[in-house]
Amino acid sequence: MKNYKIIGLDCPNCAMSMEEELKALDCVEAVSVDFATSTLSIETSDFSQVEAILKQHHIQIKTQQEESHFSYKKELCFLGAMLAIFGISYFLLEQHLVLGYVGLVGVYFFAGFPVIKGALRRLKKKEIFDENFLMLFATISAFFIGAYLESVAVMLFFRIGEFFESLAVEKSRKNIASLLDLTPTFAYKKENDSLIQVAPKDLKVDDVILVKVGEKIASDGVIVAGEANIDQKAINGESLPIFASVGDSVYGGSVSLDGVIEVRISKPYAQSSIAQIIDLVQNASAKKAHSEKMITAFAKIYTPIVFALSCLIAIIPPLLGYGTLNEWIYKALVVLMVSCPCALVLSVPLGYFGGLGGASKRGILIKGANILEALAKVKKVVLDKTGTLSYGSFKIIEVQPYGDLSKEELLRLASCAENLSTHPIAQSIAQEYRHQNPDYKHILKEHTQFGGLGVRVFCCGNEVLAGNSAFLERYGIQAPQVQNLEGSIVHIVVQKEYAGYLVLQDTLKSEAPEAINKLKKMGIEIAILSGDQEIIVKKVAETLGIAHYYGNLLPQDKLTYFEKFNQQFRGKSIFVGDGINDAPVLSSADIGMTMGIQGSDLSKESADVILSDDSLLKIPQAIEIAKKTQLIMIENIVFALGIKGAFIIMGIFGVASMWEAVFGDVGVALLALLNAMRILRA
Repeated sequence: MKNYKIIGLDCPNCAMSMEEELKALDCVEAVSVDFATSTLSIETSDFSQVEAILKQHHIQIKTQQEESHFSYKKELCFLGAMLAIFGISYFLLEQHLVLGYVGLVGVYFFAGFPVIKGALRRLKKKEIFDENFLMLFATISAFFIGAYLESVAVMLFFRIGEFFESLAVEKSRKNIASLLDLTPTFAYKKENDSLIQVAPKDLKVDDVILVKVGEKIASDGVIVAGEANIDQKAINGESLPIFASVGDSVYGGSVSLDGVIEVRISKPYAQSSIAQIIDLVQNASAKKAHSEKMITAFAKIYTPIVFALSCLIAIIPPLLGYGTLNEWIYKALVVLMVSCPCALVLSVPLGYFGGLGGASKRGILIKGANILEALAKVKKVVLDKTGTLSYGSFKIIEVQPYGDLSKEELLRLASCAENLSTHPIAQSIAQEYRHQNPDYKHILKEHTQFGGLGVRVFCCGNEVLAGNSAFLERYGIQAPQVQNLEGSIVHIVVQKEYAGYLVLQDTLKSEAPEAINKLKKMGIEIAILSGDQEIIVKKVAETLGIAHYYGNLLPQDKLTYFEKFNQQFRGKSIFVGDGINDAPVLSSADIGMTMGIQGSDLSKESADVILSDDSLLKIPQAIEIAKKTQLIMIENIVFALGIKGAFIIMGIFGVASMWEAVFGDVGVALLALLNAMRILRA
């Protein structure tokens, strides 16, 4: 789908209405109108039809040069003038009645022009349950029962309330946008001993750029000259800078704090970490949460019900002899004016987007409001071991050749086999051999990887197998029984002859105990699923105090054991993994979570949440952010419905007037919106 920034979208009801109209077009395959970010996401074969509907709603596609369509200074001056004319007209009523009423009518039409225009537009479409129509209907009805002054005042204060609401919405959008204001605007590319300023999107792989102090790195790359402390909090939420020098990888969007460095670009900007983060967060709000959908559905029936209730209040009591018709029409108008569900349909989507933005600020990339909502209900966390609970950076502690092979030759064959694999164990073997033999080049003719088992390659004229004992059994080769080795074992076979094995050890991440303890305090059940040996998995589980653990698992076994564990306990489940063999479980879990650095591309594609710095502490933090978001959403729903319900009751008993009813509508929406923005500071 293509995304478009739009201007003129001030009303959540208008956003819902426009989305429904666009969905009804035959040329539209998929569409989402995001009020929180003023974004239109659409897939269509005929954009001209889409533009026609946008024009009907007075919506425009925003260009880079256009700023907000709403001039707040002009609006403030206009409202000040309207208040002054209203005050003067009020005092003129006693001395110059006609002049006073002319002034009031002028204030009504000028202040209420957007309301009148919006109501007429909705009437043409035969849609009456809209805040503009309800406000116009209520104020005109007030005129007919003699409440002239209140009618004008309500329209004026409604316009003032809308102004402050627009300010709050714009402020909220800017707060959210500031979280995504990470994009480097330029880069200094080195070319023939000179520097050329270019856009990040124009950089190519192997281009070298110069990054000065305080500037953003344009795209992912490797430092080829200089050293500096690098601020990466835009990428991973880590507040402490890291020191980087020649040979170290750096991310696009991070900032050089105190040094001038030269970076060789390793990824085009579109594939860089920062571009992917921005894309994930901007598109996440299109995936609406269940409660968000419920509020939208509720808003469609709530307003007609209150409208019908107000009509009954106006008609039935006078017929039964309780009071005058004018008295009960006035009470009905008070009820009618608080009926708009703006507080709900405005604050809920903005609240969820605030939660998504707040999480991304802390290096937790959540791919949708529906995922954020599910995170608040998590009761089970299942973790992979290698690269998740552990660093995934293995050290070879033993090389045991069989037959006439030397240790060096066995390591060379193992390195050749694992050279193209992305598994942490494979990368550790290949890196160790490259460190010892930096100039050696492997000649690979064929490479086949079997998830959770091993690899089969043709290297330097030999067929080489590298993997676990189950992998060897597929080829009818029996691996020797290796007892009491606390490490991961990689068996090597050359030309169908067993050649020996390597033993590698991994270490637990330093934050693992703290992260597990935090999850336990939340009442969450934890399990480990790993393809590593049972004895190693058991030791890790005992160290961390995890009761449920399973080892020696193939990818399909992980899925089986995950489903088995999932059935034991209620609530939503998270699976946290980082490898290719974790992809099936990541997809089947309620929430799949993967590592941003160690994670494979497939695992990132399959996951719902990406932890950009691989820290396990981000798991309880993600759940805490989700619960905080959910709590604020509940507060808004209870607050909005409670206040509106109270105003309806007060209106029926004559305690609340039309003046207070304006607060019951616009004021409540404003307070709910401000409450929703607390999520950004959570």
